[in-house]
Amino acid sequence: MKLIGFDTSGESTDETRLDGKVFGLTKRYDKKRAAGAQAGHQGRLSGVYRDAIEINGGSLVAAGGYATTLGLICGLLGLYFFRESFFGDLAKGHYVLTAIGILCLFCVFFIGIYFEMFSPSESPIYFDRARRRVYYVHRSGRRRFILFGPSAVEIRVIDWSLVDAEHHTKARASTASVSRDHYLVFLMRKSETDPTIADAYPIGPVDFPSALWEYIRRYMERDAAPLIAGEAPPYKGATFDMIEALKQRKKNYWQDWKELPWTQLWQHLALPLFAVFFVVNRFVVWTAQKVRWPQEVKDALGVAITEEDLKADPTHKLRPEGEATKDGT
Repeated sequence: MKLIGFDTSGESTDETRLDGKVFGLTKRYDKKRAAGAQAGHQGRLSGVYRDAIEINGGSLVAAGGYATTLGLICGLLGLYFFRESFFGDLAKGHYVLTAIGILCLFCVFFIGIYFEMFSPSESPIYFDRARRRVYYVHRSGRRRFILFGPSAVEIRVIDWSLVDAEHHTKARASTASVSRDHYLVFLMRKSETDPTIADAYPIGPVDFPSALWEYIRRYMERDAAPLIAGEAPPYKGATFDMIEALKQRKKNYWQDWKELPWTQLWQHLALPLFAVFFVVNRFVVWTAQKVRWPQEVKDALGVAITEEDLKADPTHKLRPEGEATKDGT
């Protein structure tokens, strides 16, 4: 699926993708050369396995629906405040103009539906250094209902040698300023002999794409440990569910009023907005495309590493031994 806002067309070679030739491209990385002195996952590490790491994991839909909710509320408010104008246009027979005006009011709502409904339930990328492979979620173009139908979701496996990495930027404007968001974008070539870009996978926005790439590069190319001394492995627990979260809030309701009265007050004042968000979120969850990982990938990854596994590992290949780990903290 072509990425929106990124130029990922053509061939992935140093000659064709020079700075200045590709819109938004800031830097192209080399697997054999360090991207900088700093390396770190910047909170993007979501799983550590015996021979692989997971980046960008977690549910994409469990708490999703913010843009759709915002667009719906703003559209309804706009419709209420401009109702006399719309009724006047309808009375004059300006049906097309009225329809265009309503569509403009709800444009953020439709954009939210496009990006948040029918989305993959998750979209991590795995780097397997033992097998020199990369596993990721590919989302094809939408097939039904033109803009708002579900898309086909599939798992793709590609050799590490066919993956290139680049630093891209996208402009972001507000009423006060214009800024740039930074992304680490992976380009997947068709084959060793054909550098045509067959697919792409972005991670971001991130503060320091070069440091994130260097973290991945060192892991894959130099057998670097995925964790630093004293760092706990990411917790791979159950997926967040808003229904279960509400049940937990019910249990701690009066305790929360005692400990956080002002927070509770503001949350209760915002209950009408939350009610709309809750309904939208249920549609996001119900329309999500379930990602099913092939058994081949599951077998290659194995089980996520826990703190107990690290303490029992005498080689310390996944986490260097340090004062923190010696003390058991």
